[in-house]
Amino acid sequence: MRFLRRLATRYFGSGWIPAALALVFLLATAGLEIAGPYRFAALSSFFAYAFTVALLGILAAALWNFIRKRWLKGFLNLLALPVCGVALVVVSFVTMFGVSEDGFADHLIIPPGLEYAEPLPRDISPTAAADPDNFQRELLAALETPGEDDTRITADVSSLQQLGREKPDLLRRYLASHPAWRVYVDKGKRLATRRWKIGGRWQWTLHGYYTRHTLDPFKATGLPEFQTRGTLGLDGKPFYENAETTHFKTGDSAALSIRADGSADTSQCVISADPLAVEIFEQRDGQERRITKATLAQWEKEFAALLANPSWENARELLPADAITSGEPTLELRQSFQGGIYDVTIRANPGEPGRIYLQAFEVTKGAPLSSRRLEDASGEWIGWSDEPAEQFLSNSQITIYEGDWDQHYAARFEVWFAPDSGSPPRKLLERVYKIEGWMR
Repeated sequence: MRFLRRLATRYFGSGWIPAALALVFLLATAGLEIAGPYRFAALSSFFAYAFTVALLGILAAALWNFIRKRWLKGFLNLLALPVCGVALVVVSFVTMFGVSEDGFADHLIIPPGLEYAEPLPRDISPTAAADPDNFQRELLAALETPGEDDTRITADVSSLQQLGREKPDLLRRYLASHPAWRVYVDKGKRLATRRWKIGGRWQWTLHGYYTRHTLDPFKATGLPEFQTRGTLGLDGKPFYENAETTHFKTGDSAALSIRADGSADTSQCVISADPLAVEIFEQRDGQERRITKATLAQWEKEFAALLANPSWENARELLPADAITSGEPTLELRQSFQGGIYDVTIRANPGEPGRIYLQAFEVTKGAPLSSRRLEDASGEWIGWSDEPAEQFLSNSQITIYEGDWDQHYAARFEVWFAPDSGSPPRKLLERVYKIEGWMR
């Protein structure tokens, strides 16, 4: 105890030790990022947090020295803060734009005779916006109608709230079984975000934001610029909120807070529908929140149909035709917008409620690939039934960080299932793919 007291006295009474310790933590973070980006992610994060705490330590030391009237040491502490800030900018630039190769795949060779698949090519064409579902069709129709200046909305999610209160298990099974809803965990919150259908396939985008460019990259249909995201907080917590978020309770009718974001008008609302939360993000030119209104109208229609007959038999009838397919489980990788980033489509039926996720391993040495990041990116609650031949959809976007562009190697992707019952996770299927890693 005496040793710790002396150490603290030496630390807080110094004009240079707090700054030196902060710089050590910063350099350690940079070294780990350069030596093996994402290979040492956990240790790198630890030193990054330690650097943040050390900055607070510099402030505490300055205050301590000023209280003790050690003016020079106090001013040295304060001077160290901008020095550490400049160092952080330099290190961030070096780690982001410096050497990107991690050397993981330099000497890897795909074993002769190994059976493997190659990721499907990226599907992008002028007709990518074709074949939307009814929800998308109504939202796109709302975009074509000239908007007004009234920013008021009516936050009617009464059917959804009643299902959440009276039939929570049915609601969650319906969402997990519906290909338009991705049910997952983000930062400890269980969420369901609306997935869109693009080019005839249900496709997940980064964090679930959909834009004109997502649907129509070649501007073939003349859609106006927009961006939207719709999420249900199944634990009552939204995906994201800040000081500019407008909060409602179910049934409220009030104006949304609009902020100018470049040339677009941006809003975000969170509706408290205890035990759920409803969150809608809208960005488009025009004050009237036409996407937000159309989203609320379509969701009320969707969940009112389920509430009218709250049974699994009715829920199955309400699912789109491609929600449940017949056949064997499948795992499909498709190239995305950069090497090392892949769109994953899984069809499986675990036979009970729970979450599926991916694990991946380099085939020759068995090295795990992107470990926890891969599980977080691919994790999703999926539908299930008592018929093993019925397969339900999971779709996500993943990044393999080991390796670099054009350095191909073989990786075994495994689909795992963690039952809600708490039983041990089990592997559902696996497939070997020829892949490359993402280069920063």
